[in-house]
Amino acid sequence: MTDSPNDPHALDPQLRTALDKVIDPELRRPITELGMVQSAQLDGNTARVTILLTVSGCPMRGTIETDVTEALSAVDGVTDVSVEVGVMTPAQREELQEKLGHRKSNPFADPHNLTRVHAVTSGKGGVGKSSVTVNIAAALAAMGRTVGIVDADIHGFSVPGLLGITQPPTRVAT
Repeated sequence: MTDSPNDPHALDPQLRTALDKVIDPELRRPITELGMVQSAQLDGNTARVTILLTVSGCPMRGTIETDVTEALSAVDGVTDVSVEVGVMTPAQREELQEKLGHRKSNPFADPHNLTRVHAVTSGKGGVGKSSVTVNIAAALAAMGRTVGIVDADIHGFSVPGLLGITQPPTRVAT
């Protein structure tokens, strides 16, 4: 990104300084450093900014918009903030992944990794997948292992009940 005043994707220095303080809630780095600010310009007393999210369904969109609005509202002379939200291109996402040091390898394939993933599956319901999963997890925990279970049943959760958990599970998908 260039910072030429004639470039529609330039970042106004005052706005950039304010946006440097906005931290992506998931990646925990400034959005300016992550390449998430496509443009930031002053138009009179209005700060106009375009933010690029990593994915279209970003669950932290509202938080990022609020944080950007608060940061830009604190800039001297700014009385209004207009935040436009877009999505990174695949190339921009790939560049971000490189910057963050993400590798395209499976970390569980590394023989030195202590984490192991076991899947209990069946093409038929009601055959005891959850019971087997809970029993394997309990046996591994009794051996001193740290265990986590993902109950990905599309028809409802049974693992919490088998473990005596009364708190409703967290639903990841809508």
